Amino acid sequence: MELEGYSDEATCSFSLGLVSEPQIVPEEHPTRTPAPNHEDFEPEDLMDSNPETPPKRRRLLPSEIAGPKWEDLNKDCLVNVITRLGTKSLLIVIPFECKSWYRVSLDPSCWQTINFQEIKCGHQSWYHFSSAYAFFKSIIKRCQGNATTVMLPTLCTEEVLRYLANECPALKALYFPPAIWDNSSFVLPKLICKWKNLELLKLGNSLNMVKILEGISLHCKNFCWLDIDSTAYIGRHAAAAIPTLLPNLKYLNLRQANISRTSLRRILRGCKKLVHLDVRDSVGFEFDDKLLKLGSHISNFQIFKDDDAYIVGSISEVEIYAGFEENASET
Repeated sequence: MELEGYSDEATCSFSLGLVSEPQIVPEEHPTRTPAPNHEDFEPEDLMDSNPETPPKRRRLLPSEIAGPKWEDLNKDCLVNVITRLGTKSLLIVIPFECKSWYRVSLDPSCWQTINFQEIKCGHQSWYHFSSAYAFFKSIIKRCQGNATTVMLPTLCTEEVLRYLANECPALKALYFPPAIWDNSSFVLPKLICKWKNLELLKLGNSLNMVKILEGISLHCKNFCWLDIDSTAYIGRHAAAAIPTLLPNLKYLNLRQANISRTSLRRILRGCKKLVHLDVRDSVGFEFDDKLLKLGSHISNFQIFKDDDAYIVGSISEVEIYAGFEENASET
């Protein structure tokens, strides 16, 4: 029987006064595919079509996480890295890191620059050696005569200096520690003849300086850098010897020195090839325009004026010794 207001197409029909329950059809769930293996990913699979969705990332393999091994690194590259860490690290850190580092630390190339001033002086420094001299010898031997730069320790005896002169003839730069009185100043003139390639010398004081410069003038034809430690007294004889014996001098450091105006004028007039002169914090003269004019040929002239450093030229123009050494090797 048809009810009024309902058609055959109605979704619900009445029969005997009861409403028939609609049939529930279960939804079909899409079948899940197993996750692909991380080895099956291709580069294009790592990007999603939706730019707002972050790209998928695969897990790195253990070999990729570990990275290259130190023992696989080129020896020259490893030597380059290790030598930048300094003498102290070469002695007490690097040999104990791994076998490859230990083997490289024995290479003479790692000991071309030796800085004893990095090592704290005291009995513990050479605890396993009979004396400070034995400790010094053990380090110098590692360079096998190839050291080009040595910064001497505070306890620099005549014995140490003679051993260095005999074992390191290729020396180019020699640094003495600050010292008020040091017997090495009187031994050095006799040893200069063994360092034909010497280019830089830093003195701890101005004692016996004229004799030292005479030796440099005779035996060190490439010498161009003189550095005298602070509080040094530059008398008229030393001031006259600098331009006379070292006419090709390019770098001169007299910071905090005691130098008269007459001596400074003599240096400015005689050293025509200077590119760097530092007399900051020095005493014995007053700065004026006449001194500035005498030093106008110096690209980096640093002088003291009214509690401020008056600088002619740019400090960046001064070549550090490492850069100077590279330039000299190319010519």
